[in-house]
Amino acid sequence: MPNKIEWSEELLVNVTAIDCDHQKLFVLMNDIFSTAHHGAAAINTAIGALCSYTKEHFAREQESMRRADYPALSAHTYEHEHLVFQLESMINRLMEVGPDAVDEALASFLEEWLTSHILKFDMEYAAYLRKSGQKG
Repeated sequence: MPNKIEWSEELLVNVTAIDCDHQKLFVLMNDIFSTAHHGAAAINTAIGALCSYTKEHFAREQESMRRADYPALSAHTYEHEHLVFQLESMINRLMEVGPDAVDEALASFLEEWLTSHILKFDMEYAAYLRKSGQKG
């Protein structure tokens, strides 16, 4: 079973609020693994916290994009909706399988899920903010 999903400096988009949220998401993902040996209730609490914070983060990010008049807002919002769907599917799997589902496959999924989004969609938004002279 994995011990931790590592945060990397290459994931910094250099927008403080977004970077802080992303780092918190990594903490919440890692909480799932650190609670795995405490049973289903602890895992469910950790997953609930990740899901809730993810939705809050996406709402904050989308509001920032609206304020910045970001031209790719609809595509980014669609990506957020897809990620939430994937997260909810993962939650359903964990509810069915239980603690045994907290494994390397789950770690890989979560890490890929967040890092690929940051490296593509969030980096593009950060570049737009810098180019337009905005702070987000």
